[in-house]
Amino acid sequence: MLVRSWLGIGLAIWAAATAIFVPLGKFVFGPENRLPIALSEGLIIVATFFGIYVFASRILRRGTAISVERGALLGVCACLPGLVLDGALYGFNGGRYPGLDATASGVMTPALLLAYAAALAATLSAASSARRPTTARPSALVDTRSSAS
Repeated sequence: MLVRSWLGIGLAIWAAATAIFVPLGKFVFGPENRLPIALSEGLIIVATFFGIYVFASRILRRGTAISVERGALLGVCACLPGLVLDGALYGFNGGRYPGLDATASGVMTPALLLAYAAALAATLSAASSARRPTTARPSALVDTRSSAS
């Protein structure tokens, strides 16, 4: 049941990203882009990492047992639908992403793969940081000074 719901989340993330990049991808990866392509790709990858990190942290904290394995499973489930469906998109569109010319598609492909890698790293990082016990100094929790002065 958990895997199905996480696959559904992955499908929703893919659908939202595709709905953004099909009509607007030419402005990010095409000649209309005002920013250097490397900067655009870098921003997408960093935004993916931090967005998925926050999202994964919230999802993983809902569960009873937080583990790196659960983070890995979440990462696979979140990325698998997108990887399969993006592969199908490229295949059915003659090796191009819909709405992009061949040059822009060639630039977008590594950005997509690196964004998927960032998403996987984010889920693992979220699981790893959620597992760590928070240690606070006793003086920060309890006033150890004597009140009988």
